[in-house]
Amino acid sequence: NGTTDITGAGIKTPILTQTSLVEKKKNFEKMKDNALEIINGIDIYRYNLKTENDRDKKHIGFIIGDKYNYSKEVTSLDNTGVDNYSFTSLCCKAIQEQQEMIEKLENRIKEMEDKLNEINWVDKWKNKIK
Repeated sequence: NGTTDITGAGIKTPILTQTSLVEKKKNFEKMKDNALEIINGIDIYRYNLKTENDRDKKHIGFIIGDKYNYSKEVTSLDNTGVDNYSFTSLCCKAIQEQQEMIEKLENRIKEMEDKLNEINWVDKWKNKIK
C-alpha cells in the first residue's frame, strides 16, 4: 500500500526521500577526504537489538561506542544513530574512488600487455631471421 506506518517497531514507507535541493543547503564543500579510508575504518557487525530474541534475524551495521570502530562522519548530530544519507553518499564516493583505481589499473595492464606483445613480436622476428 502507499501509506507510511510509524510504530514503536519502526517506520515502514514505500518511499523515503531526504531533501537534497540546492535551495535547502548551504556551506558547500566538495569532499576531498578519502572515503575508502573512512569506510575501511568502520567495523561492520551482525547483531540483535536488546529488545529482540537471540534467535531473531540479525541486523547488519556498525556499532557506536567507545570500544568500536565507527566514523562520526556518518553518525547523527547527537552521535546516537546513523545518518543514512551521509553514509550512502560516503559509499558513493568510495565507489567513485574505486572506479578511478580500477581504470588506472586497467590502463597499466594494457600498457604491460602492449609491451609484452612488442617483446614477443621482436622474439618471433629474431627467430625467423635465424
